[in-house]
Amino acid sequence: MTLSETEFRVLYSRLAPAVRARCRAICGNNADADEALQEAFLSAWRARHRFDGDKPLAWLQTIARNASLDILRRRRPWTDDPATWLKLESPQGAPTAAAVDVARVLDRMKPQDAAMLRLRHAEGWRIHEIAEHLGTSQRSLRRRLARLEARAQALLGVTLEAAHAD
Repeated sequence: MTLSETEFRVLYSRLAPAVRARCRAICGNNADADEALQEAFLSAWRARHRFDGDKPLAWLQTIARNASLDILRRRRPWTDDPATWLKLESPQGAPTAAAVDVARVLDRMKPQDAAMLRLRHAEGWRIHEIAEHLGTSQRSLRRRLARLEARAQALLGVTLEAAHAD
């Protein structure tokens, strides 16, 4: 089934808010979410001939997840020391070994977990801001972040320093 332009416009107007919310949850900020939304719908338009007509939201959200993760990968902070990757802003000129280490860590995590680590360490959000953004308690978020950071430590084989004291 190939979607016509009119059908695609209807799909966009109906599902764009939900798809954008997914992008926002992964990217952690509005600017990247908007970019991911654009990329997702552009990719969906290009792949419309492969859409089988079943579960359009799931189809679009899968594309949006991939677009959001691509944006995070482009902005992923690299350094020579994989223990400091969460604190930096730009992957430009990153050493290959550190890039592989960071990719290995994030690829083994759920997208929301990777986004949570990014919000906390790279974007500098406070615990209460992330908890509010995700609709969870601060206590629950602290426990989850502790588990994620311990997992990142195990995957990297190094000790991550606490970036913030809350």
